[in-house]
Amino acid sequence: MKEGRICRREFCDSFFYATENIFEKWIEGKYKQSVVGLIRRKSMNYDVIIIGAGPGGIFAAYELMKEKPDCKVAVFEEGYSLEKRKCPIDGKKVKTCINCRRCSIMCGFGGAGAFSDGKYNITNDFGGTLYEHIGKKEAIDLMRYVDDINMEYGGKGTKLYSTAGTKFKKLCLQNKLNLLDASVRHLGTDINYIVLENMYNAMKDHVDFYFDTPVQKLEILDNGYKVITEKETYECEKCIVSVGRSGSKWME
Repeated sequence: MKEGRICRREFCDSFFYATENIFEKWIEGKYKQSVVGLIRRKSMNYDVIIIGAGPGGIFAAYELMKEKPDCKVAVFEEGYSLEKRKCPIDGKKVKTCINCRRCSIMCGFGGAGAFSDGKYNITNDFGGTLYEHIGKKEAIDLMRYVDDINMEYGGKGTKLYSTAGTKFKKLCLQNKLNLLDASVRHLGTDINYIVLENMYNAMKDHVDFYFDTPVQKLEILDNGYKVITEKETYECEKCIVSVGRSGSKWME
């Protein structure tokens, strides 16, 4: 009986000792989680926040990563990451738009043109008025710079077409028609996807991407901006708004 009592006592002592250690580790774990949470809350402050992950937002983030590697950058995008952008319309079971929560055709990484035939126009004659702000030569140089980046990230070997000096242009002039000058890089749908995928892989470890996170409100602060989403609020010194076509109503 005595030996039995000793065994029970030893068992109880061991049990309470083990329980105490588990509780201490649990407390320590909870504390560590709080510290991690605090660190994450602090990380809600950025040097630059970019709203929109279309071409404008992507290349803005790329340039900041390249030229300002110490700059803390975040990109907020209403849609999904590239690999999660799937439209349910298959022509069989789903033939028309079912109004998805996030339209994968119009928004997401790569913007509305992510699944297009991948044509990039290098011209001042149409497609925008950037040259009015920085000059025609500077605008063309930037477009060619973007083209070089596309080549670097998977577009090498694709064709660059031009209307300048063509027989068709001469024919237009003979018939009093003005053919707009442009160089057109045709990546194609598949290569365009590869270029976007490669660019994302190059940036994802240097830039914080928040997908499926539409920005509800943008407020001006004394020393920067406050970016308000459905779940969290973030602050930054500089903010780039590049919401594109799908965000045009939000801009209003």
